[in-house]
Amino acid sequence: MPDGPFLVIRQRAGPLVKVLVTDRWCFIRRNCDSKMTIRKRCGPAMSRTTVDKLELRLALFGYDGVFYTLTFADEYLPPNRAGVMRIWDAFVKKLKRWRKGKPLEFYVYRIEGLHGDKRYHIHAFLRDSDFPPAVVRYLWNWGEVDDEPYNRKRVLKEQGYRGLAVYFTKELPEVGTHPWGCSRALSRMLPLPDVRLSSTGATTTPKGAVMLPLPPRDRPDTGRWGVFQYSRYLSW
Repeated sequence: MPDGPFLVIRQRAGPLVKVLVTDRWCFIRRNCDSKMTIRKRCGPAMSRTTVDKLELRLALFGYDGVFYTLTFADEYLPPNRAGVMRIWDAFVKKLKRWRKGKPLEFYVYRIEGLHGDKRYHIHAFLRDSDFPPAVVRYLWNWGEVDDEPYNRKRVLKEQGYRGLAVYFTKELPEVGTHPWGCSRALSRMLPLPDVRLSSTGATTTPKGAVMLPLPPRDRPDTGRWGVFQYSRYLSW
């Protein structure tokens, strides 16, 4: 690693922390008139792709998430994506009514079956504390429900939330549509990255943190960011 100064950028989302060390502090600081602007400019370092963005939002669920697959019985199977969206919107309204006035903030969804001879179905990620499997089965009147809890044991087994984010985005979306959706409130919950100037670029992890593997393809663009360190871990 060359001599400093460096920027140490930490992006937190629930128990997930991503850390990047770069020497491009001059580029980031240029034309910035506030610390808030600096932090916003560092955001793309952690949210480069749709998988990056989704990984952080899934991590906001902590260890309380449940991955649901909602399928359609033959008599309810929509003929196109627009029909699936109408049913999803109706289901979200039922979820809101079940909350009895409490805001519906934690949900992520994805429509699949858009290509070939696959049947339409919906993947949804909800909090168990909001909608346990028994409730989702009661509210989903259009077919069957499969549930996979993402408690801490499961998240550790999956080595974080990235594998789930990849699964959510594995099927190419229709032209002009986003590959997944979430509540606006969930996106607003994502904190801005913490950015600090460092003379050494050294980073520390909290005691008891679980380091996550980092495949080469997940490393940020070293050409733009001048990256010298990149790590991911679960902080609790």
